[in-house]
Amino acid sequence: MMAPDNRELSERIWRAFSYQVPRILTQLDRDPDSPTYGSFDRDYWHYKMRDFSSMILQQGMVVLEILRTLELPGNMLYQNPLVRKWVDAGMDFWAAQQLSNGAFNEYYPFEAGYPPTAFSLYAVGLVYMERGFPAPPPNHANAINKAIAWLLSNQEKQALNQEAAGLAAIAICKRIPGIVLDNDRYESRLDIFFSVQSAEGWFPEYGGPDLGYLSVTIDCLWDYYLCTKDERGLEAATKASRFIAVMVSVSGQTPVMINSRNTDYIVPYGLACLGRDDTKTASIVRALYGSIEKPDHFIHSTDDRYACHYIHQSIARSLAHTSSLAASGFELPCQERFDHFFTDCGVYVKHLAGKESIYVACKKGGIVYIFSPDGVQRADFGYRTRLSDHSIAVTHWQDDSYQVDYNASETAARMSISGQMSAHPFVHSTPLRHIALRLLSFTFGNRLIPFLKKAMIFRARESKLAFSREVIVSDCNVEINDTFQGDPSPISETYSASQYSLRHVASACRFSSEELLPELEDVTEHLSSRERRRIFSLDKPLI
Repeated sequence: MMAPDNRELSERIWRAFSYQVPRILTQLDRDPDSPTYGSFDRDYWHYKMRDFSSMILQQGMVVLEILRTLELPGNMLYQNPLVRKWVDAGMDFWAAQQLSNGAFNEYYPFEAGYPPTAFSLYAVGLVYMERGFPAPPPNHANAINKAIAWLLSNQEKQALNQEAAGLAAIAICKRIPGIVLDNDRYESRLDIFFSVQSAEGWFPEYGGPDLGYLSVTIDCLWDYYLCTKDERGLEAATKASRFIAVMVSVSGQTPVMINSRNTDYIVPYGLACLGRDDTKTASIVRALYGSIEKPDHFIHSTDDRYACHYIHQSIARSLAHTSSLAASGFELPCQERFDHFFTDCGVYVKHLAGKESIYVACKKGGIVYIFSPDGVQRADFGYRTRLSDHSIAVTHWQDDSYQVDYNASETAARMSISGQMSAHPFVHSTPLRHIALRLLSFTFGNRLIPFLKKAMIFRARESKLAFSREVIVSDCNVEINDTFQGDPSPISETYSASQYSLRHVASACRFSSEELLPELEDVTEHLSSRERRRIFSLDKPLI
């Protein structure tokens, strides 16, 4: 895994990213005579597929604001006065779309969601920060103050990247003239936020660590530190970067499905800023973005929605910092011998000095990944079973109730995972359900959100089928032994699971090259119908 030098890395990132800029401009209503001038939701203003503008997409204006100030080869936006007008229109449109309570919508009218409020305010704050914190016009000042008041009255406890975005947005907006807030309440929220970071470095995302959302949190932590000089922000970001460093494989990729929310990306801005003074974090950026021009890099599977979300704005913001990364010299754990079990999150990582990287996510049912320098070679996502009620029982599920035992010897690490397979129905979108959603949201506002999360995100129920999995990892191979108990009894109804998780996460389910891996085969000799065995050799190429 050859790491590029700073200049080469910066050129690679810009070359790949420059092709995304027209896509982002296409999402924006650029017609000054249009009543939706400034909206970044093309499905709303152009296709008329929605009856509201999803305000989390207003983050696209950060990309335009950054690029109009950066002199880069072929940068069509550099010093173009029209681009500033488009950004101003984006902020005016944002302020006009605010609900009376100070919040914004993302997925349906009257939603008053935390993510659209936090991330859109964050984007507005970043534009003002880029411009040196000028005095805002009355419509902006009023909208910013109302959004801050709403965020301080509504705490996000399950997805900490969203809470980080809200707290960072407030830290930035505090520096805008005329903005006021309840500082005591803000400090209390900060104390709670910093207290929940695991000693292992991650912040909880639906019950476990998620590298993609953790990198978003690092972006927010860096901006918080930049605006406040609170050392807690820098320390938390550095600790989080150390966790990500361990998860980078010998191919410069990360294992998607060990993540609690199944993200496949890592955003670079916060890491690049940390990496200017920290060789360890600089090595992460080089490893993850040195291959950005390859077709299978995660940036190329970013859909239009996330082109205007935090992924592309983070890349745009990183362009000013990758050329100043600390000098090479630090080897990531994957380039050395490394063997560790993270007790808090139940993830096991083994690196064989530049040859292989092995991961086991015990609290996701024992998911297994094996990487070589050429990329992911094998991935085992456990099993699925079709149930009589048309739901699907899975072992692939983030679940703290799984019983996990870890033991290590000089020759092997042994993990035992047991629990109930969780059953999941598929949620179908229908006109009637959307009508009901609008009526209920009009009546109950954001009080409806916990019920929707329960239905779409936390909807698992225990099935009657129990499982146990033993994973044994040595320097030579990875052995997996599975046993099933309970109904339905015929083991033929249980089959190998695909990569796809049944947990709904907006930024997940994008195409990943690991989906093209060959189908796994069981070693079934001398085993009963309720047992499965797989053995993956580390001595030879696996595909």
